[in-house]
Amino acid sequence: MGAAAWASLAGVDVRAALGAATPAGVESIGYVSRPDLKPPLLTFGTPANGTAPGYIFLAPFNIFAGSGVYTTTPNSQSHSGPLVVDNTGEPVWFLPFGSTTAIGLRVQKYQGRRVLTWYEGTVLGAEGGSFFIYDPTYHQVAHVQAGHGRHGDLHDFVITPEGTALITIYNQITTDLTSIGGPANGPLVTGIVQEVDIPSGEVLFEWRSIEHVPITDTYIPQLAPPGNNVDYFHLNSIDVDSDGNLLVSGRNTSTIYKVDRKTGEVIWRLGGKSSDFEVAPSASFSFQHDARRRPDGTLTIFDNNAALPTDKTFARGMRVQLDMNKMTATLVDEYLAPTPRTVFAMGNVQQLDDGGVMVGWGAAGSFTELGPDGSVRLDASFTDGQVSYRAFRFELDAAPKGIPATEVVENADGSLTMYVSWNGATNVAKWQLLVGKTSATLKPAGTVRRTGFETAIRLPVTSGAVSVVALDAQGAKLRAAAPTVLQA
Repeated sequence: MGAAAWASLAGVDVRAALGAATPAGVESIGYVSRPDLKPPLLTFGTPANGTAPGYIFLAPFNIFAGSGVYTTTPNSQSHSGPLVVDNTGEPVWFLPFGSTTAIGLRVQKYQGRRVLTWYEGTVLGAEGGSFFIYDPTYHQVAHVQAGHGRHGDLHDFVITPEGTALITIYNQITTDLTSIGGPANGPLVTGIVQEVDIPSGEVLFEWRSIEHVPITDTYIPQLAPPGNNVDYFHLNSIDVDSDGNLLVSGRNTSTIYKVDRKTGEVIWRLGGKSSDFEVAPSASFSFQHDARRRPDGTLTIFDNNAALPTDKTFARGMRVQLDMNKMTATLVDEYLAPTPRTVFAMGNVQQLDDGGVMVGWGAAGSFTELGPDGSVRLDASFTDGQVSYRAFRFELDAAPKGIPATEVVENADGSLTMYVSWNGATNVAKWQLLVGKTSATLKPAGTVRRTGFETAIRLPVTSGAVSVVALDAQGAKLRAAAPTVLQA
């Protein structure tokens, strides 16, 4: 949710409504070798069992700031930012953000290679941010910004098969709101889709909701307190349909739109007040997110079924079949949490290659992986009450350009322990210890198995010099850390 969305929650204490509090003493993980990294802890209701390959991609942030003042912290103290974890919740890569918010960390394909992408900007205050593409060495490939003097919005960033970017934009205008009980000259937030050429920034296509969707189609005409804008549409996802046209989700109209990618005309509407389909009761949805066309022709949708944190209705993931001859929509499958969850904002459904799904429960601060048979393969939540707009699973082969970080600590008995980590490296299986009288005479002194993000290695010496080399599963050397000279 952006500023317009938080405005729609005027008068609602989000923290109180969610009944949440930050547990004391369990906010984040700390590391000796990287004290500047403090990723959040995860609690597992269902430990990983038979999950699909790959890591879990998240972008935690503090949703409670939406009901108060947005404050910044030093990056080194932040628990928020792009985060990749393994099946135990152990971090693989963390990039802390203290003054901006990351949304939608995922793997996409650009120029024939797999890349990391996300939105970075504000969630509160004035809408405004941009989109980043990083390569598997965690270096920036491209920075995508909205065109025509507009500002990007957090809700979606899709790299198309043509290598262009589809981005979301929120734009406030002044217009006649008397049709929904407002003033004749009131503030209205509209949704804009832009297709942008990534290298040049040229806008290739722009679709504006106000030109195609009447404001009377909204289900949430928030008009109070005075001065608030009306977020009538709330654009929250874009997808390229199988024929190259676009699927656009409007949360506050509870409608999914198929949009002609050349003319901008609406081809059809699914759900809401002006649906072109007869929607079976079991397939109905409201305040949805993340509408995606799947290879088998079905649509997956995250059905929030709630609009405010005070709502008590439960969310679900769902798969819908559209009959274009009969113009009907029927439910193929639904994806439920192990325990029912109210999700008034955010959320997604990712189809996995083996037929399972990853469901991010948005404002509930949790995510679930389900098998093709509906069995729960993993269920976890942020321990500190943070949330992630979406949750994904992807395979990742990444090697940072930097070197491993080390720190040597003296133990109570006078012995020494070296702590080593390499933020973002995915291929480290073991650490080879090097020992010598000087940094120039280092020789192998054994190997230890990598144990999570940070590995503790008991040193066999208390003087001289030490270092470590990262080894892959076949024993090949990846990168060496800088030598440490021990103080005798």
